[in-house]
Amino acid sequence: MRFMMKRFFEEFFLYSSQFVVFFILMLFLTPSADSLGAPALLIVTGFLLIQILLLVGQGHRPVLRFLFSFITPGGYALVRVLAGSFDPFEMANAFLWAAALYVGLFQALALAARGRWIKRFAETLLALGAVLVFVFFYFYLDHRLGLAGRLASGRISLEEYAAALDIRAFPPAFMRFLESPQHGFFAFGAATFGFMLLANKVTVLSLRTRIAKLFGEARLVGPVPAGEAPQAQAIGVTVLSADVLNFSSLAERVSPARAVDILNRYYALWATMAERHRGRLAGITGDTVILVFGLLGEKDASERAVACALDFQAELPGLRDDLAAASLPPLEAVSIGIHAGPIVAGELGVAGSRRLGVFGDAVSVASRLDSLCREFKQDLLLSQPVFRQLGLESQTKFLRLGEVLLRNSTQPVPVYGTK
Repeated sequence: MRFMMKRFFEEFFLYSSQFVVFFILMLFLTPSADSLGAPALLIVTGFLLIQILLLVGQGHRPVLRFLFSFITPGGYALVRVLAGSFDPFEMANAFLWAAALYVGLFQALALAARGRWIKRFAETLLALGAVLVFVFFYFYLDHRLGLAGRLASGRISLEEYAAALDIRAFPPAFMRFLESPQHGFFAFGAATFGFMLLANKVTVLSLRTRIAKLFGEARLVGPVPAGEAPQAQAIGVTVLSADVLNFSSLAERVSPARAVDILNRYYALWATMAERHRGRLAGITGDTVILVFGLLGEKDASERAVACALDFQAELPGLRDDLAAASLPPLEAVSIGIHAGPIVAGELGVAGSRRLGVFGDAVSVASRLDSLCREFKQDLLLSQPVFRQLGLESQTKFLRLGEVLLRNSTQPVPVYGTK
């Protein structure tokens, strides 16, 4: 529920809905001969809420985002038709449909585009559109108030009032509007808002591009290249075990296809982290991931395993944003356990499809530390053998949390967590 509310307010503040709210308030606060009553405006507000909810759920699909953008303009037109006052050339109606078309089109383009520069071009035009929509709606508010005052004082007739609000009267009326200094100042403020909106959108776009690049370049477990791992022997390594907190309950709330999509994004990020820190993604079971460092006897295996875990934690917010952009529920937390010790490594499987397989005490202990993260209220736990192999700079990031009894150990051993 918290996730849905977050997406709801993001949809409201970062996209086009705030313009529609401004438009509804403007109609409510400017009574005149052709104004809609409060019940009709509440109905239009209801269409707006439906539009936002649909965009929250399906707005990551370009075609649906474009189509759903017209729900509120359609609702406004329907209310006008039922009230017997619909005029397709009335400025408010034209502005509302034009804004929906412009914003919906370039939002869909930004979602569908593969190239980074096309996305940024679309976002730039969206920011420009935000400025223009605000200026045009403010012009309409000022224009409508002036006409309503002149109509009330008898200086113009109802026919003249309607003609002045026709879209064909827009060019000369807008030029008169821009001649006022205070209106120029407002346009400057709207432009400043647009640049701020653009900066925010570019930041979000850069993050999503970076995450998409990570996913696109990730390589999951594949055949073992010659010379990268022993054929079958015991070897001392550092093992990282990780899984998602409460993933089973999360998977029960979504369809199987969406659960698979979440896991594939999660796997891809781990695969990229493993490649970055020269580890091997050696096992995937459900939401559990096993990475191995030091298969070739490297002395810095523990350093690289810890760096990989910390790097993953730094990238996890980006993964959550990527899931939110795809209207997928976020991962609550990911627990990680790291242990250094012996394993048996070798090629497992049938002829033609053999892959790296590992098993042994180090894997079991790393998995045990992973599960103990809940007990210690930590996202990352290290065993003492790992901590001892770290350099002094890395050791300063961790503190001793207590002692636990691990597999094949007759005495409790210290465990370490992040400060």
